[in-house]
Amino acid sequence: MKCKTLILGMMLSALPLTAFGHTDAEEHQHDHAADEFTALGSHVHGKALLTLVLEGNEMQLAFESAAQSVIGFEHKPATAEQKQEVAAAIAVFNQADWFSVNQDANCELAQADASTDLTEPHANEGHADFYANYLLLCQRPARLNQLQLHVFSLLPTLEHIEVQWIINGRQGATEATLQNSTVTF
Repeated sequence: MKCKTLILGMMLSALPLTAFGHTDAEEHQHDHAADEFTALGSHVHGKALLTLVLEGNEMQLAFESAAQSVIGFEHKPATAEQKQEVAAAIAVFNQADWFSVNQDANCELAQADASTDLTEPHANEGHADFYANYLLLCQRPARLNQLQLHVFSLLPTLEHIEVQWIINGRQGATEATLQNSTVTF
């Protein structure tokens, strides 16, 4: 699933500047090093990246955040309690209850895969991330017009989610927060 996340990121990086609120190349002249999410893989505490791609009746969602924002630490779990916290976070994200789409689209979860760098053998001090990838099958994809994010109530340290989307040829981007957790397409 990490490969699919990379593919989603590459697809979204091809979006024109207008998808991100820029109207022309002149307006876009600023330092990308200062941007918090210029590419998939950015590691910023309190922030996450969510990409959504709907093609035909298949919707793929990819969530990525610093492990600190999800689990509360970024070092290899050392205690039984820390190992339980990692396992619990993975289990919660595998349930996919932290988001929902409007019921008219009639989408059902087909696959969920949550993971973190903290479970890798090479995990140590440094920047670890948390990933969750989903495949949904939608019976009426043309009716998909809204994504509700419930994740802010689960993760109090998560402040912003940069949402980037491609839906059957339409594309856009927005930022979601606790106060504004509904994304309208």
